[in-house]
Amino acid sequence: MTATVRQPGPVRGRLLDAAQDTIEAAGWSTVTMSRIADKVGVSRQTVYNEFGTKHGLAEQLALRELDRFLGVVRERMATRTSIVEGIRAACEGVLQMGEESLLVRTIVGSLPEEHDTDFLKILTTESGEIVESAVLVVKQCVVELYPPTPLTDAELDTAVEVVVRLVLSAITRPSKSPVEAASDIAWIVGLALAGADAQAQPAS
Repeated sequence: MTATVRQPGPVRGRLLDAAQDTIEAAGWSTVTMSRIADKVGVSRQTVYNEFGTKHGLAEQLALRELDRFLGVVRERMATRTSIVEGIRAACEGVLQMGEESLLVRTIVGSLPEEHDTDFLKILTTESGEIVESAVLVVKQCVVELYPPTPLTDAELDTAVEVVVRLVLSAITRPSKSPVEAASDIAWIVGLALAGADAQAQPAS
């Protein structure tokens, strides 16, 4: 995915709201540039100027939703005193939010034929920007809230990316409750930290 998050101006925000309302009422398949333009009272060309294509509109909806998820990450991690507990709390909050999110419900239909391919691609094969944005926020939280860590900067990048990708997998293919999935991810982080700490200890 190559789109970037733009600051939503009044028209852009209204277009995104109209698209989300349409999804909630009748599903993503009913969203068209003309329909969104009509709901907001602008020309169809205005919608194309903002998003380029319908897939571009889907990208911006997903990125706006990501901002909401990352807000939960910051809030949850700020209330915990260790990396493991911070990651567990953040993952649990995000996964619980995923169960309630309109866009996530659009992505994860109950049947394969109900899955929305636009959004599914954005969270799987085109997930690069979402992963990068999430990694940046989670890493910043770790560095600011839990210094120092036994991980090198490169190791921290890897560990955080693994966490983000595990959360994305749990969102798009849920197999456990948010509490269980978050605990599993936190356990993995704990093992990584313990291993790094053991390596950093001087040999006796």
